[in-house]
Amino acid sequence: MANHKNYDISPGRPIRAYNEDGSFSDFSTDDLVGKRLNFFEGWSCGVGTDSIFVNMDGDIYGASCKVGGKLGNIYEDFEIPDKWLLCTKKSCSCGSDLFIPKAKTEQHGQLLLKTNGQPPVLEKRADQELASPQIFALERTHASNLKQVYWEIGRRCNYDCSYCWPWIHNKVDRHKTLQELITATEKVILKFAKGARVNFIISGGEPSLNPDFLDWVRYVSSMGHYLSMHSNGSRLPAYYRELIHYGDLNLSAHFEFVNIEKFVNVVAAVTEEKILNKNQGVGHLEVKLMMAPGRRPQALELQSQILSIPGFKEYCTWAFVPIRDGKMGDQIKEGYEPEDFELFGNGVVPT
Repeated sequence: MANHKNYDISPGRPIRAYNEDGSFSDFSTDDLVGKRLNFFEGWSCGVGTDSIFVNMDGDIYGASCKVGGKLGNIYEDFEIPDKWLLCTKKSCSCGSDLFIPKAKTEQHGQLLLKTNGQPPVLEKRADQELASPQIFALERTHASNLKQVYWEIGRRCNYDCSYCWPWIHNKVDRHKTLQELITATEKVILKFAKGARVNFIISGGEPSLNPDFLDWVRYVSSMGHYLSMHSNGSRLPAYYRELIHYGDLNLSAHFEFVNIEKFVNVVAAVTEEKILNKNQGVGHLEVKLMMAPGRRPQALELQSQILSIPGFKEYCTWAFVPIRDGKMGDQIKEGYEPEDFELFGNGVVPT
């Protein structure tokens, strides 16, 4: 049997798509949406059992698509389904929903080796090689056998990006207190994870604006759970130097508001922290260049600056991310040029 060590993950491509024979390829969420490979109506999906989504008001759904309906509220009470549900949506567009394990039939669920804690049994194909008719199952490649909690902990944000939907960000909502966050976390562990280890994916708004965020992250990490945190990188470098010790960090550069010099200093500080610790006891850093139409020159310039940071290419990853449009982000915003799509999806222009 071939050595499968290199098949565990593909940096920047955290979604694994399986052919019926068990061979697979890895994709990014934008690859799948851009190539229109994100249609799973009638498939079985782990919404609510393997993954839950918590919105800014604490309402819990199996996923942001709301298949299966509201399960309750994380700050009050909720009930968790006991089996996978059939997808009723025409398309699956949100990155958090694409990460949920899913299969065309119950039998094809056996292909989800990482979700089931099994090693690959066949050679990995070239990334993105599988075509739509060949996809029979989908899973995430990171923390695959952990329960996933996608948690938008608040709307508060210090940016006001023109492409960000107004109902998911503002400057006035009350921050959740540390005790509220801890109590809600304990409910999740007890009722959803049944005491098992959880992977918390945290976003906002801008979660780092909450004055209790760092203390809450320390608490979650001390309990043995994993974190993947999203931020616009607007805090001081020292803040992120500590944050990277508690989980993965995704820093998004929004060109309408980002201070480029400060952002680069933050990325450099986190990279240096990873190098100083020899990449042990620290999470992964990914920089997302949020490239709205017309922003390619700025995105390429920022890419050049972060790639010049010593050790960045060896320890971190980065991606050019298109801006989504539509109420559910189910399409890529109009106005991009063919050269833009070469950055997003290896030259494949969606139709």
